[in-house]
Amino acid sequence: AEDIRMILKNNSRVYLQQDLTGYVFDSYMGTSAKNGAAKEGQQKHKVLIAGTKNQIITTFVAATKNAGLLPDHIVPSILGPINAFELAMPEVFTGQTAALVDIGFRSSSISILQEGQLILNRVVSIGGDRLTAGLAETMNIGYAEAEGIKVGMPAEVEPQLDMLISPLARELRASIDFFEHQQERTLPMVYVSGGSARSDFIVQTLRREIGVECKTWNPVAGLQLALAPAQATEIEHVAPQLSVAIGAALTAI
Repeated sequence: AEDIRMILKNNSRVYLQQDLTGYVFDSYMGTSAKNGAAKEGQQKHKVLIAGTKNQIITTFVAATKNAGLLPDHIVPSILGPINAFELAMPEVFTGQTAALVDIGFRSSSISILQEGQLILNRVVSIGGDRLTAGLAETMNIGYAEAEGIKVGMPAEVEPQLDMLISPLARELRASIDFFEHQQERTLPMVYVSGGSARSDFIVQTLRREIGVECKTWNPVAGLQLALAPAQATEIEHVAPQLSVAIGAALTAI
């Protein structure tokens, strides 16, 4: 991994077709596949590459230290749901094909897993903020009120939410179509996390739009919790939002 990071740092234009001077890179080693070189004892691996500007890393480190903590790992957020899903649902992770959709604030990640291997990953610039802001605009209400309606009272705003969710559904359907064409197999299930996953209407709208079963999952299911009743209730309520945080923490174990 260190070799890959140095190669990308010094030759980003060659390998990534753009000059990314001043960026920090990380890599995730995925599946290996036999090829012509395998006859000589070599294998070709799929590698997920992530990069960000040095200044962003510096800002994260400074913020961590200002909070009285010492930074240990900075992990690409797209790996969070995958790691958390492996812990929470190990049998599905290792034995089935599934898509993970994490609806973040400004963007959403789409990851397709096949028997424990990451096959496809995308980040699309559609998140819960766009859903809430669009709802606030169409209903002429405040942002906070729109957020409450989005999660708690969808029946009143089904037409508006349908229109706002459709772009994310199209991106998800396109990713599934690409996977099914490349792998020649059907994807049977989509697991949804993120703050917007607390809305059953949003999850079922995705299901209806893409024609694949969708359901939420609990990122804390694989953890042993020792919490006071009030905290246990709070964790249950916010659990769908914790996939990135839990998955990032797992990389340090």
